[in-house]
Amino acid sequence: MIIDTVYESIIKKLTTDGKIENMSQELRKKDNNNDRVLFVYKIFDDYNFFPNTLEVSKDENASTHYRNLGNQSYTKKDLYKAWQYYNLSLMYAPSDSISFCLALSNRSAVFFELSKYEGCLRDIDLCFSYKYSEQIKDKLIKRKELCIEALCKIKKEEEDPEIQDILSFKGLKSEQYVGANLKLKVVSSKEMGRHVVAQQDIKVGEILVEEQPYTQIISRDQMLFACNHCLSTQINLIPCKDCCFALYCSEECRNNSWKEYHYVECPLMPTLLDMSFTKLELLALRIVIKARSEHDDWKSLYKIIEDAESNVGTEFHGHVKVGDKWIYDSKYYTSIHTLATNFDKRSVSDIFQKSVTAAVFLKFLLDKTDLLNADSDEEKNEICQCVAGLLLLHIMTVPTNMHGLTVTTDNGEGKYVSEINVSSGAYAFHSLFNHSCAPNVVRFTKHGTSKMKLFALRPIKKGMQIFDNYGFHHGLEDCMERQTTLRFQYKFTCMCEACVNLWPTYFQLLMHRKRIPNKILRNKNKWLTTNIIDRLQNGDMDTVRKFYHKICALCEELDSFAPSTELCDCQEALKQCLFILQGLVLYGYNQKVDWTLKPF
Repeated sequence: MIIDTVYESIIKKLTTDGKIENMSQELRKKDNNNDRVLFVYKIFDDYNFFPNTLEVSKDENASTHYRNLGNQSYTKKDLYKAWQYYNLSLMYAPSDSISFCLALSNRSAVFFELSKYEGCLRDIDLCFSYKYSEQIKDKLIKRKELCIEALCKIKKEEEDPEIQDILSFKGLKSEQYVGANLKLKVVSSKEMGRHVVAQQDIKVGEILVEEQPYTQIISRDQMLFACNHCLSTQINLIPCKDCCFALYCSEECRNNSWKEYHYVECPLMPTLLDMSFTKLELLALRIVIKARSEHDDWKSLYKIIEDAESNVGTEFHGHVKVGDKWIYDSKYYTSIHTLATNFDKRSVSDIFQKSVTAAVFLKFLLDKTDLLNADSDEEKNEICQCVAGLLLLHIMTVPTNMHGLTVTTDNGEGKYVSEINVSSGAYAFHSLFNHSCAPNVVRFTKHGTSKMKLFALRPIKKGMQIFDNYGFHHGLEDCMERQTTLRFQYKFTCMCEACVNLWPTYFQLLMHRKRIPNKILRNKNKWLTTNIIDRLQNGDMDTVRKFYHKICALCEELDSFAPSTELCDCQEALKQCLFILQGLVLYGYNQKVDWTLKPF
C-alpha cells in the first residue's frame, strides 16, 4: 500500500464515521508538532490503519533472476540496462556466494564493452578474491589481458587549468557563514525573512558559495548508477551487506552510511521503497536519524535543539558556537533544525497529511528498529515525543528548503538538453536565498559529488538581494501560472521584478524586440552564433573553453536591457556551459529497468 493510499483511506473512514470535522478541530488546537503527530498516531492505532512492513532478504534465486535479465539485455547490446540488472543481481546475492561472483564477472563484461577498462579490471580483481572465480578464471584472465592492452593505447586526460580556473572559488570566505563569499551578507526583515544581499559589486561568473549538505538522498532512478552515500560515479559499486537496496563506491562510504543513518534505514528499506514515499519525505526521515546518530545520546540532542530554538529570530539564528565563534554551517544539525516550516500558511488538511507520514515513520521506527529504545517507559515516551515532532518539522521544511541535484544527459539524438534528477540534499546556506522569476544566480554541482556552488548569472550591485530560482522562470511561464504554483508550493506571493512589471515570456519577447546598441548586438552575433549554440548543445568542451568568458561579458552588457531575448539567449548559453562543466552523462543513464522488490 503506498502512502497516498493510506492517507486517502483514513480520510474516507473518518468521513464515513462523521469524525472528520472533529478531527480537524482537535488537530487545529494542538500547539506543537509532537502532539500533532501523536494525535494522528492514536487515530491510526484505534482504526488499525498502520500499514504492514515488508521483509526482503538476500536471495540466490532473486540474484539469478536479475542476472538472467542482465544477460538478455547484454545479448541485445542494451548495455546500460544490463549494467543495472547486474547491480541488482549483486545487491540480492548473499555475500560470498557464487551469485555474487557471477554478478561481478558479468558486470565487468559490460564495462569492457563500454570501454570502461579500469572499472572492468577492478571487478575482475575483486572476482579473483572469491573462491568461485575458478569456474570462470580463463574468461576473466582473457578479459583482463584485453583491458590492459586497451589501456596502453589510451592517453590519460590531464586537468585543464583554464577549466579549473572557471570552477575555482576566488576571493575570501566568511568565517561565520562557512563556504560563503565575504561579498555576501545575511540580513533579516519582516517581509523577506532571512535573506542574502551583496556587500560589494559582483560580476557575472563569480562563485559566491561552496557548500556541502548536511545529508542527501539519491533518487531511485539513479541508485543503480552511483554511490548511495556520497553520489560518486565510481562504477565498481558494492552492496550493503544486509539489505538489497543500497550500493556504495567504497568500504568507507558503506561504513559511514551505516554509522550515520543506514543502521536504522536498513531494515526499513523494502517498506520505504514499496510505499512510494517521496524523496523529500525520505530525506526528512534521514535528517532525524542522522541528528540522533551524531550525538552521544538523546539528552545531548535535546540540549542542541533547546539551544537552537532559543536563538531563533536573533543574529545567531541557526548558528552553533565553536570555541569563541558563532558559525552557520550545514555540517551542524542546528542550521537545518531552524529552517522555516511555513506552518502558519498551511491548511489543516496539509498538516494532517504530513502528520500521517510522520506517524507512519514513527510506527516503523518503533516496530522495526532500535532507534527509540530506552531503559524506562518514561524515557521512551520522551524520545517518542521528540522524534514525532522532529519528523513533522522536517517533513514541513524539506519541500521549501532542500535542493535537488541534476545532471544533463543527451536526448537520444546527441543533444545535451535533458535533465536527470540525481538527488536532494539539505543545504542550510542555499536555503537562505529568496526566489525571483528573473534570478541573478544559478546553482552548480559537479556530477558525482554533492558540493553545491553558486554562480552569479547577472551583475549584482552592492546592496542588491541575491535571488535564486525555485523552478518558475518568466521566460517559460506567464505571471499568473508562476504565482499560482508558487503560492501553492512555497506559500508566498512573488514580488520579483518580473512579476511586478509583468515581464513577457520568451516567445512574447520575440514579437516585441528591444533596441540593443549595435556594438553589443555585433558581439552577440559573433560570440553566440547558431553554430556555437549547437556546439554547446552537443556538449563540446572546447566551445566552453573558448567562449565562456565572452558569454559572461555579454550577460553583463545586456543586463540593463532586461527583459530581452538577447539576454535570455546569453543566460541560457551560460547555463549550458555550466551544465557541460559539471559533467554530462550519456543517454543510457536515462534507460530505466523494470524491477520489483520481491521478484518471486
